[in-house]
Order: sequence, then C-alpha cells, then structure tokens
Amino acid sequence: MQRTSRTVGAGTRCECEPHVENRRLHINATDCAGRGRLSNRACRTTAIAALDGSIVGIETHSEGSERHHDEGTVGVLVAAARFAAIVGEHDAALAQRAYREPFGAARAALARGGRVGELAAVTGMAEALARDGYGVGHELNSLTSAAAIGAMLHDIDDAGDLTPEELRARYDERLRAVIESHGVETVREETGVESEALANSESPAMTLEDAAAVLALDPDEPDADAIATETRDHLLMGMTTAVLDVEAVESGINGSFDAREIQQKIEGRLPMDLDELAMIHGYIEQRKP
Repeated sequence: MQRTSRTVGAGTRCECEPHVENRRLHINATDCAGRGRLSNRACRTTAIAALDGSIVGIETHSEGSERHHDEGTVGVLVAAARFAAIVGEHDAALAQRAYREPFGAARAALARGGRVGELAAVTGMAEALARDGYGVGHELNSLTSAAAIGAMLHDIDDAGDLTPEELRARYDERLRAVIESHGVETVREETGVESEALANSESPAMTLEDAAAVLALDPDEPDADAIATETRDHLLMGMTTAVLDVEAVESGINGSFDAREIQQKIEGRLPMDLDELAMIHGYIEQRKP
C-alpha cells in the first residue's frame, strides 16, 4: 500500500493510501485529516489520480468506518481521470484542474471548444456534467457546487440590467458588510488585503482573489479558492447558456481587452480585477435568454 500525500491550497493536505484490488479502488483514510471524503479537494485529487478505466467501484475506509461510493460518482471520477490524462498534451493547467475540480474543468473545456471541448465529450465529462449539473449527490464537488455557495459576487439580482459601475458597487456592498463585521485590522491580518478605502465607501482596485479572501472570512462561506473558482465557473456556464464565445464577449465589452485575455482571466490564468469582472459578468447576464 502506497501513501500519497497531496497539498491543494493552504492548510488542505491528504494522507490517503489508495490501492486497487479486484477492479475496485480502496482508499485507506485512517491517517488523513480529510478522512478520504470526496468533498475534500485534496482527497478527491488523490482518488482521481489513482483511477484508470478498469475501476468499477470505490471504497473509503476511515477509523473503522467504510463507505461505498455509488456508480454515478465512480463514473464521473473515472471520466475525470481519463480527461486529465489526455488533455494535458493541450493544456497542462486544465489537466491539473480536472483532478481537483472535475466539473469546473469540464465547463471550462466546453466553453473554450475546439480540441479540449471534444476531449470533454469523448471522455464522458460533458455527459456527466449535462446529467448531473454540479455534483453527484453533493458528494463530488461541493467546492464548486451552487448548493454549497452562499450569496457570492456572481449572485447579484438583475446583474444584466446594471451598468458595470453599478454592478461593481454591488460587489463593494457585499465586501463592505464583511469588513464592517470583522474590522479592517482583522481583514488585514487574516487575508493581507488592505480594506480601509473600501470601508470608507471608496471603490479601490481589487482582484477577484483578494475579494474572495475577504468574503471567506464569513464563517458561513467556503474558502477563498472555492469562492473564486465558483465565480469563474459561473461566467463559463453563463457563456454556455447565452451561446457566447470569448470573441463575442470581446465585442460586447467594446474590446476593453481581447478575447485571449478574456479566456485567460475567466480560467484564472491571468488576474482579473473587480472592474473587469463586473464588465464581463454584466454583459454575459445581459445576453442570457
């Protein structure tokens, strides 16, 4: 039995020991703080990395308890492993994301189209996404599940009817509420984000990642990585719903930045500030049927 130690994000570590026996993946999670739960990103990464197309079942063992994952969950994880293995030739970052966030990677691939979109289809990821939406029994991907995320930046009523400036002001209101609850000093100490200007009703430059770090201070919300990921995934899903590609978004925001930059910002490969988010978010919402 081989121990696999993975760290995915600050403070998240997996010490699961996976092995294959009789076409079943057995995960010994006795010494793992995540207890082998597939809702834990690091444990999910470990499970997917240990899979191949021959696996028909997954069992997790932790502190005397045993959990059998259903056929739907197994199928999605196997599809994610297959997708990660072959998409890496085209996009290594997307392959790594498929291990962490299978549905998020599938949405990104389908929104981009081309060869990576085809791979999402042929590996079964597109089918799994269409069949189950955001997760299998809330077990697989709670980090990017709409049911697991509270009122985030992307969840603004009538966003398509607002100007980018008005939408940015709505973002600021949500951030300001957290800052007022915790205090500027706590925000600085816990996140490294300087929030005095925002607390004083200004609208300073701020990246999506910084905003997510502030929102994550609310104990009822998920961690900063999950918040930022869900926001970007919402944009991708919105583009799919509105039948938009990045060239159409570029045109819709009057070429404020080009299609390639838009793609990279939405996928998290380039930083995106809140003014840019408001511009893209508002246009996508405006175009939804």
